[in-house]
Amino acid sequence: MLETFQITKNFGATRALDGIDFSARPGEIHALVGQNGAGKSTLVKIVSGALRPDAGKVRLDGHTVQIGNPHHALRLGISIVHQHSGLVPGLTVAENIFLGRMPTTKMGLVDWERLRLEATALLGRLDFQVDPNRLAESLDAASQQVIEIARALSISARVLILDEPSAVLGTSELERLFDILRKLRAEGKAIVFVSHRLREVFEICDRATVLRDGRSVGTYVLGETVDAAYLIRKMIGQGWEDRATRPANAIGHELLRVEKLSRTGAFEDVNLNIRSGEIVGLAGLVGSGRTDICKAIFGAMTFDRGGIFVKGRPVRIRDPIDAVKRGIAFLPKDRHGESLILSLPLGWNVTLPVLERFTSGGILNSRREGRHVDSLVGRMGVRATGPHQPAFSLSGGNQQKVALAKWLGTQASIFLLDEPTAGVDVAAKSQIHELVRDLARSGAAVLLSSSEIPEILAMSSRILVMNKGRVAGRLEAESVTEQDVLRLAT
Repeated sequence: MLETFQITKNFGATRALDGIDFSARPGEIHALVGQNGAGKSTLVKIVSGALRPDAGKVRLDGHTVQIGNPHHALRLGISIVHQHSGLVPGLTVAENIFLGRMPTTKMGLVDWERLRLEATALLGRLDFQVDPNRLAESLDAASQQVIEIARALSISARVLILDEPSAVLGTSELERLFDILRKLRAEGKAIVFVSHRLREVFEICDRATVLRDGRSVGTYVLGETVDAAYLIRKMIGQGWEDRATRPANAIGHELLRVEKLSRTGAFEDVNLNIRSGEIVGLAGLVGSGRTDICKAIFGAMTFDRGGIFVKGRPVRIRDPIDAVKRGIAFLPKDRHGESLILSLPLGWNVTLPVLERFTSGGILNSRREGRHVDSLVGRMGVRATGPHQPAFSLSGGNQQKVALAKWLGTQASIFLLDEPTAGVDVAAKSQIHELVRDLARSGAAVLLSSSEIPEILAMSSRILVMNKGRVAGRLEAESVTEQDVLRLAT
């Protein structure tokens, strides 16, 4: 149904794609995998009309097409569901589904009744019940993705591209998404599934194409002879090994404690403590309260009652500035909306929390700032042309490294990390895991909040499991299994 032949794309002196051949058949879910910077996003942007190739062809049903822009791609039946929601928050579900194509009456006015009925019918095809008059901003991330899929159906899309769909989803939401994808596959849709989570790739996909350094390594039928280790070797090359093993650090004195922390409708009576050299896992499904707890400790969200203690002393943290002064760093899960200023250079993002360190009399010492940036960027292994490269132009994994580098420069002793490896490839994930372990080895206290249970098990010495805003259980990582965590989380 969809084919690309020898697609090439250059950005200045950088060749992002070098002769990519790819095909997606009707009635299949085809994974597109590779490290950050391998070329996946560039290929997706070309197929969906956001970029034009320098060379090569795109074919639909055997016919060569010139995709001029995303609107043209939609008319051709190619639709993309992005990792970060593309819905208009202030519009209703129905308005988002038919945005730009709303049915009208003979008078040229919007036919609101027909709009509601057609939206309801589309959502019914996906077995999803929601009021079509509900505002998109009131929906959770999983529901917003369903609405985007419904929008694709509304234009009779034959090719559906999902870019990192699971990055913001928990276990139950992901299962709902997979049920929908299986239904669309049975209807003959060609589905391209872009993901770093290989467990999901093997659960839902039929074939996988591996990209590395802008080239296609190969396309593989997933099954017994092609497992996750095989794909990783193809993505990264020989010599890679996953070093995610549970740390055995010297545990020191308590650095952070919260007692009976509560916020109505978000979390209630949360007690936890973290000691120097310790990584404590905070597990739970999306919406369980993990993120809100981190924000409350960091002063980015108010709480109704409870106390926060730093190094044994009660503290009042009114805002993030107070938190930074107390030696607390927070890495949000939404690097686009809360962690980075994408329009600024990566160097400016790195020094934002400590800018006063490089100023004198209101004048910035750019040379000292540059040395600080170079040191942290080198330590994190950020792949970039230099400190002046805009943050938005970095791959997802490199953006996450920049976001973490920003906090490493603050000399914080307490790190709250919320989904630190969401949307990054296996190599970047391994690097970030090693950096987190280095933080603990250096004496920092780390709260690792994640919906990825294997990550929690591999990294933590103790685990707190959240369920509907409450701590449902406390587990010692040495003797716990994924099933133990899931049972408490659900």
